[in-house]
Amino acid sequence: MDFRALAEALLPHAETLVPQWLPGGKTTAGEYRVSSIWRSENTPSLSVRVSGVNAGKWADFGGDQKGNDLVSLYAAIHGLDNGKAALELARQHGLESVAGVKSTPGPASAPRPPPAPLPPAPPSATQHDGEKWNVITPVPAHAPEPTFWHFSRKETPAHIAAYRRDGDLFGYVVRFIKSDGGKETLPHTWCTSSRDNGSKWHWKVWDEPRPLYLPGGTSPGTRTVVLVEGEVKADVLQALLDAGAPGVYAVVSWSGGCKAWKKAEWSWLTGCTVLLWPDCDGKREKLTKAEEAACLDTEALAVARAAKPLLPAEKQGGMAAMLGIGAVLRDTHACNVQLLPIPQPLEVPDGWDCRDAIETDGWDFDRVLQLFAGARALLGTVAAAVPPLAASSKKIEGPATAADGDVAGDERMPWWLAPYWDDKKSRWHTSRKLVITALTHDIALDGVLGLNQLSNNIEARRPWPWLHGKAGPITSIVDLKLGEYLSKTYGLPSIPRVALSEAIETVAHRNHFHPVQEYLQRLAHDGRTRIDDWLVYVLGETPDSLAAPVREYLSLVGRYLLLGMVKRVMEPGCKFDYCPVLEGPGGLGKSTFVETLAGSAFFSDTPFDPGRGKEGQEQVQGLWVYEIAELAHFGKAEIGLIKAFITTKVDRYRPSYGRTVEAFERQCVLMGTTNEKTYLRDRTGNRRFWPIPVRNRLNIPWLIERRDQLFAEAYALYEAGEAYTPTHQDELRLFVPMQESRLVETAVLSEIQHLLTRPPAGTPETMTAKVNQLTEFITIAQLVAALGTDAAKSNAGLESQVRSWMDQEGWPRAKRQIHGVRAWGYERPKDWPPQDAADQVEKMAGTLPAADTEEADDAPF
Repeated sequence: MDFRALAEALLPHAETLVPQWLPGGKTTAGEYRVSSIWRSENTPSLSVRVSGVNAGKWADFGGDQKGNDLVSLYAAIHGLDNGKAALELARQHGLESVAGVKSTPGPASAPRPPPAPLPPAPPSATQHDGEKWNVITPVPAHAPEPTFWHFSRKETPAHIAAYRRDGDLFGYVVRFIKSDGGKETLPHTWCTSSRDNGSKWHWKVWDEPRPLYLPGGTSPGTRTVVLVEGEVKADVLQALLDAGAPGVYAVVSWSGGCKAWKKAEWSWLTGCTVLLWPDCDGKREKLTKAEEAACLDTEALAVARAAKPLLPAEKQGGMAAMLGIGAVLRDTHACNVQLLPIPQPLEVPDGWDCRDAIETDGWDFDRVLQLFAGARALLGTVAAAVPPLAASSKKIEGPATAADGDVAGDERMPWWLAPYWDDKKSRWHTSRKLVITALTHDIALDGVLGLNQLSNNIEARRPWPWLHGKAGPITSIVDLKLGEYLSKTYGLPSIPRVALSEAIETVAHRNHFHPVQEYLQRLAHDGRTRIDDWLVYVLGETPDSLAAPVREYLSLVGRYLLLGMVKRVMEPGCKFDYCPVLEGPGGLGKSTFVETLAGSAFFSDTPFDPGRGKEGQEQVQGLWVYEIAELAHFGKAEIGLIKAFITTKVDRYRPSYGRTVEAFERQCVLMGTTNEKTYLRDRTGNRRFWPIPVRNRLNIPWLIERRDQLFAEAYALYEAGEAYTPTHQDELRLFVPMQESRLVETAVLSEIQHLLTRPPAGTPETMTAKVNQLTEFITIAQLVAALGTDAAKSNAGLESQVRSWMDQEGWPRAKRQIHGVRAWGYERPKDWPPQDAADQVEKMAGTLPAADTEEADDAPF
């Protein structure tokens, strides 16, 4: 069938046929306009060209129906496909030969007369009969699932957009790809007949106002809205933003394209922060009717159109729609609206949009954020009365002109800047309050600043809207860059640096955040228990390679280490005065283990002098774990300072450049590493150190893979109120033997042990006979003499070692009669020395064979 020939044969009669098919309209300047038959409306939106170069073309501008000839119009009116419509038209008007179809069989008759004047087309079985369908929103729960069958579109839908909002379904918009490669987008809604109250899914657009398209199906709430034109684009952009920053952005669109934005329900976005991302169109000015008439064919028409100048950016379809929407949102719905800096017309292909940027140009999340950082406020009418700066004025600065800033021409100040303009004196009030307002209302600045409660520093939580404005701790020039940004963006005069700095501090202290707490709170535990055995597995050990007491000890250390880390950041300043110490040869990954456990951003091993004021206190700020490297290299005095440092719950000092002494609750856990087997030099206070013997290369890959689940389990146990420190009984039974075996043995202490455990020797008159395994009571003077030092030459250091050893070994201090004089001394305790102490220490020290580290990927065990 020759569709083109049939369509051309019908064109001369378009002015007669179209009013017959669509009565009630009006022809003006070759265009027949009539109310749409697919919905109820007050203003006619169905247009058919009945004369001129574009004769035959038609479109429903309130919906998505359109076509290029009268055959497709007739098919759409009567619900036919193009083949059936063409066949019916050809036989009605005697155009079978033109269309290339067979004539209807019947008795011979005279040749058919010319088609004009043509009688009205007889109604078909599916012709519009006046039945009105009313759209029902939201869709009732009893409505069946739609099939999306269309009477003329036989293709499978290319995209189906479900219009949902907070659990309510409003309908669908379905996109079909036609055989010629074009697209047709149709609304599919639940409708009720006004004739018989029957309901069904119908190809009908919503009544005004129409619902907005929310890809996630939920209202934006506090999220930043990104407005785009088209459902497919919205889905693509929402997926990218959710992957990069879940819960931060809500993409929104509307139905009907750029010409139907006024019919949407924009009140859904009341009070939101909105970024406008227009399509980058490259349309030219239209030809006049005389210019169209002068073109003899379609090629000449195309050349004439290409010669016309480009429309200004603000008059391009996509941009004009966004500017109109932005004005409504800003002025009517109290939205904070900003426009994204898209390319100029034809700098990119005509119609370039966010989908092209992501799928064609390869934009990732960071590249999209760069575009967001360049957003400019959509300037409103509240500052329209602000006059330009007089040419003769030198001391008063008003809004920027094209020469001294980016705000020029017809652009005006946003509403939140208006209170800072003094109309009488024609000047800006550049104060701290103005900067605070900008930091909380400018879309590119709002939410950037925050106070990190781990480091107690001000940080940028996302990039600043200027070149090299990275997220992270603020630098010393950030206030200057902020002032430059405000001057360039809004034409403000120079702002005092003190106002900028104070505003930054004020806004940051309003927005507290804790990176580790946020990390723990977003973890989801998979339900598998690992916390009791993970340390044994990472150490390269197995249940068979360790004695039962050793495995129990390491299980408790692993458990309490994770729980202590969680407790410390969730409840800063809580008591956790322990320091696990990884001990073993170099190259086994001890420091890497500590860094992996904490995370590189919250770990440090920078050495500090424990005796130098606030140095150590400053270094642990902002950390989750601090490594005390090479613990064995510290002297006895330094170990004492480290013990005190571990015990501290609140660090009090005056920060650098601070004005007063401040209190910082301790949030980090201290861990030690050493290559030595003995490193504890004092016999008291060693309960703070938890030795962890390392005999194999640590399983760091497993720890990296399972770290999140380990902390997810620890956080769940913390929430359940589980204990995070060992009991006193566990300390005496398991921890103390491990700690005592790490004591650095001195000649003095070794000799005391020998003296009090040796058999009796010598004569009763000699002093050494009184210091042996039978000695029940002994004084300091007797022990010093037994060690070969004259009592008159004894010193405090020697006597301190003796007293410390006696106390540690459990010899109680008492007073007895000696040679008629009562003297202080120490009594031998019952069952001393313990018979199993040596064996237990030897087992704890790790004398068993090393484990086979070839295990399953997921353990333990």
